[in-house]
Order: sequence, then C-alpha cells, then structure tokens
Amino acid sequence: MRELCIAGRGSRLAMAQNELVKKLLEQEGYKVNILTVSTKGDRDRKSSVTELGGNGPFVRDVEKALLSGEADIAVHCVKDLPYEMAPGLCIAGMPDAADPRDCLILRSGAGGKTPGALATGKTSESLLTIGTGSPRRISQLRALSDKLGMQAEFKDIRGNITTRLEKLRSGEYDGIVLAKAGLDRIGADLSGLEVRILEPEEMIPAVGQGMLACECRESDAEMRELLDRITPPGNYLRYEIERGIFCRFRCDCRSAVGIHARISRNSADLLLMYEE
Repeated sequence: MRELCIAGRGSRLAMAQNELVKKLLEQEGYKVNILTVSTKGDRDRKSSVTELGGNGPFVRDVEKALLSGEADIAVHCVKDLPYEMAPGLCIAGMPDAADPRDCLILRSGAGGKTPGALATGKTSESLLTIGTGSPRRISQLRALSDKLGMQAEFKDIRGNITTRLEKLRSGEYDGIVLAKAGLDRIGADLSGLEVRILEPEEMIPAVGQGMLACECRESDAEMRELLDRITPPGNYLRYEIERGIFCRFRCDCRSAVGIHARISRNSADLLLMYEE
C-alpha cells in the first residue's frame, strides 16, 4: 500500500477539508498522512487580504511542499487560487462542491441598531459596522443595502471562522459575511445570531466558492489519475468556466469579481460581476 502525504493549511476549516480529501483517498486504498503548512496569509494576521497581495498568500507555501517532494497532493479552496499556478504543478482534482452562497450574519439586535432587521426588513436609523475586506462583497452589499433593510459601513476583518464569529458576538462588529460552505464544513455555532443566506442573484459568489482544488506535480501520472477518480464529472466544467474567465481577467484579491456558473442536465447560466 503506497503512503501519501497531503499538504494543507492548519485552520479548523482547512483541516476539515484536508480530512475530507484524506477519507476519499483512503477509500481508494491508500494510507494518507497530513502535513500542516503555515502560509504567508496565516502568519500575517494584521494586514488586510488586499494588502497581502494577489500572488496566492494562502497557496504558495503549500505548493512548496509539493515542489520539494514533501507532499504528493496539496488541498486548497478554489477561491484562494491565484490566476497563475506554480510551474510544474497542476490542479488535477475537485472532489467537493459545497454550497456556493454567502451569508450575512448579524448580532441579534446589534446593540439596538437593527432589531429583527433581517426578518422584518426595517431600515436601520444608524450605520451597521459590517466586517469584510472583500471588494466583491462590499460592492454587492452596498447595492443590496435597501433590500436588506440596513445602512452599513465596512471594516476589515481577519481570522478564521470561529475568530470572526467571536469578534461579532463581542460587539466589535454588528455583522460579518462568511461563505456558507465554510460554516457548514465546520458545523459553526450560529445560535443567537440573525443569518441571511444571500442567493447568487443577490450576491454573486467568488470564483469556485465552495469548491476544493487538489494540486499535484504534473509529472506524477499516478496522482493525476487518482485525483480524477475522486472528482465528480460536473465539477470540472464549473471549475473550467469560472477559472477560465478569472484567469482571462488576471484577477486577484484586490479585484471586485464574482463569477458563478450553474449547470444542469438541461440548462446552464453564468452570473458575473467585475469592477476594477
């Protein structure tokens, strides 16, 4: 039995994703270990995501484990991938496609500013402080403010899902925006919070939101074939469409870009937003 090594980040969400891939590989008859990698984005907790730059701050250090031979497979969130991957490596598998939608999460009452705002649609008389550093989310939330019954200002936020929810509950923010896929994967505690799931027509998701990407060395034919086996056929098409447009625009985390392809047996449509 060949022993494989998966490289991935060490946050609670990343570990849940690593374990998901590990389980699939074990079902194929492999023994699998996980190598936890600290990335530039993990080490720098102060800079905003836009200040970290667009050259894969959550990806490049994980790729180094592949290039050095320490790992056979790297696991990433598709939405973290830069438009150019490291030479000699390839994305060969997309084993999971969870819910692509975003969630707007508010403290219940938000200090008296928004009693039942999401449930009633009442307009707030004062600004809500919403934690997000995403140009995509900020742009679309501004356009949605009336429909959501709120007026908002935006403040950057860093940290994993649990940390962000703690900051929300402590009153540092009135609301935050998180991907539903991540909330679902870690079973996040949302008790006592108001949650509005934003449909793609309201907030177009990030490229590949909810999808996992498995990367390996281009020269490793065995890994490429293995990762293909654990990838549902429909995932490739969505990935290729969304990533193709993203790479054509040469986007990075400083771009306000949302791309979401919806594909079924009888139809397909594409949602797109892009701002310089």
